[in-house]
Amino acid sequence: MNKRPRRYYFKLVLLCFIITSLPVIFLGIFSYAKSSGVVQQKVNEEKLLSLQQTQMNVEHMLKVVDQAATHFLGSKIILNALNEPLGPEQFQLFTQVKTELNSLQRLDNGISDIVLLSKRSNWLINNDGLYRLDAWMKSNKGFMLPEPELPSVWEVTSSVAPSVSTNNPPTAPPYDSCQLNISLIKKLPLTSYRSNGMAMIQIPACNLSDLFSVNTESESVFVFDESAHLIVRKGFMEEEISDSLKPSLSQFIQQPYASGQFYLENNQKAYTVTYRKSDYNNWIYISLVTLDQLTKQSREIGWYTLYICIGLLLLFCLLSWYGSKKLYRPIDQIYNEFVARQHISGSKKPIDEVQFIGEQVHSLFATKTELETRVYSQNELLRTFLMIKLFLGGMKEEEIEERMDSFGMRSDFSQFYVLAVQTGSLEPTRFADKDIDLLLFAINNMIGELLPAERRLPPIVLGRSQLTVITGAMESENSFSSEVLAFAQLIQQKVSDLLGLNISIGISLPYTNFVEIPRAYEEAVEALKRRTSLGDEAILYFGDLGDNFSLHYAYPFDLQAELFDAVKLVNRIQAITLLRQLLQALEFSNPNLHDLQFNAIRLLMNLLGLANGLAVQSIPMQRQQSLFDELFHLNLFDEGEKWFINKIIDPLMSEIEERTEAKHLTITKEMVEMIHKEFDTDLSIDSCADRLHYNSSYLSTIFKKSMDISFSAYLAQYRHQFALKWLEETDMPIKDMAEKLRYNNPQNFIRSFRKLEGISPGKYREIHASKSSRDQITEQGGDKP
Repeated sequence: MNKRPRRYYFKLVLLCFIITSLPVIFLGIFSYAKSSGVVQQKVNEEKLLSLQQTQMNVEHMLKVVDQAATHFLGSKIILNALNEPLGPEQFQLFTQVKTELNSLQRLDNGISDIVLLSKRSNWLINNDGLYRLDAWMKSNKGFMLPEPELPSVWEVTSSVAPSVSTNNPPTAPPYDSCQLNISLIKKLPLTSYRSNGMAMIQIPACNLSDLFSVNTESESVFVFDESAHLIVRKGFMEEEISDSLKPSLSQFIQQPYASGQFYLENNQKAYTVTYRKSDYNNWIYISLVTLDQLTKQSREIGWYTLYICIGLLLLFCLLSWYGSKKLYRPIDQIYNEFVARQHISGSKKPIDEVQFIGEQVHSLFATKTELETRVYSQNELLRTFLMIKLFLGGMKEEEIEERMDSFGMRSDFSQFYVLAVQTGSLEPTRFADKDIDLLLFAINNMIGELLPAERRLPPIVLGRSQLTVITGAMESENSFSSEVLAFAQLIQQKVSDLLGLNISIGISLPYTNFVEIPRAYEEAVEALKRRTSLGDEAILYFGDLGDNFSLHYAYPFDLQAELFDAVKLVNRIQAITLLRQLLQALEFSNPNLHDLQFNAIRLLMNLLGLANGLAVQSIPMQRQQSLFDELFHLNLFDEGEKWFINKIIDPLMSEIEERTEAKHLTITKEMVEMIHKEFDTDLSIDSCADRLHYNSSYLSTIFKKSMDISFSAYLAQYRHQFALKWLEETDMPIKDMAEKLRYNNPQNFIRSFRKLEGISPGKYREIHASKSSRDQITEQGGDKP
């Protein structure tokens, strides 16, 4: 390799490196920007969900305490005790009240003390014992009875001094949340307009921190009350962080509901603040995370992307060097070959070897005329092959126009007819049945000479028919149809004169789109099937068969629907069985090889349509084009089933299987929600299918697969649970129950109930009412001294 080629070689190396490295660099930048943004968004969403979970945990505990206290304070024993004075006669009553108070303070609800007092009867009960209210007030001079405006309210109080005002809880450093109590204050009696007593349920604020899930090294969670006073905190604590949060807290207090995130700087450190304001008690929940910790995953992605890009660049450097060497080697060989063949000496060698090669290649175009002559004959064969594909179908409009233009065929016509020619009986002629193919080709050549090239597409022989597409313009539709009839008569006359042969010609309806050529072909052939009564020499127009006549396609749509359902359900065994049955049905209903191939193409197109409809990319678009060519050369009788399984169904089911499980769970969840919300309506699997836009059998199968119970059985069980609940808790008549649960009549409801429970609904209600009465008598007997 001389100096000049080596210089071009280095240029080629540089060009290859630039071409390969630039996509890597841009891809790395965009990939990092996109992935880090997505990761950051997911991390932020995770923090929002974590804070929401913390809020739900706290509020759940408060609501449980509130419900338990309400249930206890509304009991008969409390109502009796509020109106009883503190005397020896009531000792057993107050002992029982004290016992009930102690049982209310379980470990799981975090209650530290319960104060129960009666202003009217002048007594007070707490963990320390039973006191007269005035005496206890004197001994606890700092204590002041709270006067809440609402019958029930949560307040923040001090666990050190009960009289500390809720508006000023102690937050001075060092902060200790165990110095605060979360107190539930309820006026007593609960149902009375005027209160003569009060209950205070106290929970140490530090108990709430046990409900927080926090990484204390990088995150801190705060809970503030509706006055922006700190209640509890868990995690790290930076100086002056509470002061930095105050401006934001003042804005949250004024809003009825707030949720979101913002950034905060404190002592030259950046934080991400996630906040939520509760609509239950107006508390404000705040999660504070260092920004470095929050962006840790994004930085890891950045470094990982950088390492990958550097590795790829080094790899591409090596590949550019090696690839350029490989690419340039043929150029050097061609150059040396040209020089050697022309016996050019070293002093006379061209300086620019690439230009020299170009000149030599240019000389090759001198043989263009000879090559075009040879290609023309090949082009005729390709035109014939294209016409066969047009009649068989499976090509798109754009593809047809592109192919026709590339072969120099006319595509500017706006209307066409298809003529199908078949020979009559050969018995009275000099020809035999073995000559039928030669006769059809002879007729094909005659038609090519009789009809002008601008009025037709290339005629072909397909099966037992000779086919011609006659073209024209829509502006002269009536005259065009007359011309087609005249062409048919001319063909019939010339074949009779030259070959002494009677032929029949079928004419289709007029069409405008290329993709309708297969249908026009079927119509022309179908018209020829009606020539029995007209003899072997007839011209039949498909439109003359009658307005009620429709072209029949022997295609098993029911089997195809079942096959598609099996594919959607990824049932390979059933899919293979149904595919075998479908292909056998096609072979039985279409003894003509062309009809069989036509319907096989239809099956292929429908399977590809199924894949595209499911947004499945198991078969790329460029691969779909080659499938049609493979099917044309396939022996459907011997290889059809294996080809459809390996090439289409297996890849399609593999792709569907990956996304089926999540999709099935989502659909099943929607159906369960429908049952829970609409169990008292005429709900059925068909109505669910209409609303969810799925086949009912498909929905039934995935529901049974996901829930291990059929849709109707699950609906019946859910309705039965409501029947039991209504029988136990209400006096609803059996007739109304049957109507609500959508039974045709009460007798059907009673039979169904008896089948599940062994007794009638009335008997079940009677037994449950008797049992409840015995339980109440036993409970009252246990309450007596």
